[in-house]
Amino acid sequence: MRAIAVAALLVAAAPTVSSPPAWTQFRLHNDGNAALPGTLNVSWRITTNGGFSSSPSLVDGTLYIGNNAGQFLAIDPSTGKIKWTYKLANPIMSAPIVYASDVVVGEGNENSPASATPSQPVHVGDPPNALVALNRENGTLEWRLNLPGTGMPTPAIVAGVLVHHNGFGSVIGLDPLSGIKIYERSLHSIASMSAALPISSATFVTAGVGMNAVWAIRAKDGAVVWRSTFSRVASGIGDCPPVADARRVYCDYAMPPTSAVPAQTERNSHFRAYALDVRTGRKQWDVLLENGVLPKRNEAAIPLLARNTLFLGSSVAATVHALDPANGQIKWRINTHGPVKGGIVDVDGTLYFGDLGGYLWAVSAAGGQVLGVKNMRTPFNVGSPIAAGQTLMIGSRGGTLWAVPLVTIRSAHDR
Repeated sequence: MRAIAVAALLVAAAPTVSSPPAWTQFRLHNDGNAALPGTLNVSWRITTNGGFSSSPSLVDGTLYIGNNAGQFLAIDPSTGKIKWTYKLANPIMSAPIVYASDVVVGEGNENSPASATPSQPVHVGDPPNALVALNRENGTLEWRLNLPGTGMPTPAIVAGVLVHHNGFGSVIGLDPLSGIKIYERSLHSIASMSAALPISSATFVTAGVGMNAVWAIRAKDGAVVWRSTFSRVASGIGDCPPVADARRVYCDYAMPPTSAVPAQTERNSHFRAYALDVRTGRKQWDVLLENGVLPKRNEAAIPLLARNTLFLGSSVAATVHALDPANGQIKWRINTHGPVKGGIVDVDGTLYFGDLGGYLWAVSAAGGQVLGVKNMRTPFNVGSPIAAGQTLMIGSRGGTLWAVPLVTIRSAHDR
């Protein structure tokens, strides 16, 4: 295994970032805006031997992230110095959940049986699949719970229960401190890269395919509160981690040109976004955004809800959209150098994100004006960024974790 290489390029004087005491769900907040205030303004990079499909979590001065080679890293965000590492056999694609003295990650890959289709996988994930808790101070193993399907989806802590929807179509609840299972419920709906999203103090939503649906689940016992179904030929629902506000749940998916056959990867598909009533699951709107070729992996984009706007890229086109969350109407749309499937962060009205063409972008949230574009020469897939003070931290598909000052992105014009 190639050694991890760290290059510290710039460290500002006395940098600070206001990190939370815990990180209990994907992207930290229900709106998906993983932006932490502060003055941290640093530049460094860490080169590993595995691409990044995970987004980082930053708690109490430590940045946590895993890569597709099964390496889990704990990092000093101000210097890029690695504090400790832990190695798993399978990829770590879930975002780290940090709670009490532990950091919890999911182990698992994206493989499905050869007979499966994107909308009808038998299951996802060759073993080993597991949820793993590590001591966040030194990386020692605290507990491990093996799973029947992939641990790629990100869990959440809701009502004191660690909830997770896996690649075998089951939802489980467990004690986050001991890893002891409280319940397991089969939804017959398979999650891939989605994430459990709390929508109340007692309830969370999750999404899956096979049974193409979004579910609201009671955290304490796994009881179904509501279910919202989609066409049997839809795809990508289990890849989309939803966002929500007090009224609606939002995400995206793909549909084939005809309802006669399920969506097929590497063929033309219609990319769509939707909103569901957060209390009932009733569909509020479902809009076509564009047509394009559905990728073999990561068939959805990760949305952001900010400034009364729903922002999301596309898995089938080099595009970023701004939608009215009330009705799905497009406020603005810009073209990028590659599909934008990863998350987006909003810092003071500027959107920051990476594209599959290898560029980082700074875009006005209000009107979509491009403020800066920096060519990093490495593709960014679903490894989503966080903003730590005045620094963007993002992992690339090529295996590099970057810390880039926001001003560096805004001032670049590599069009």
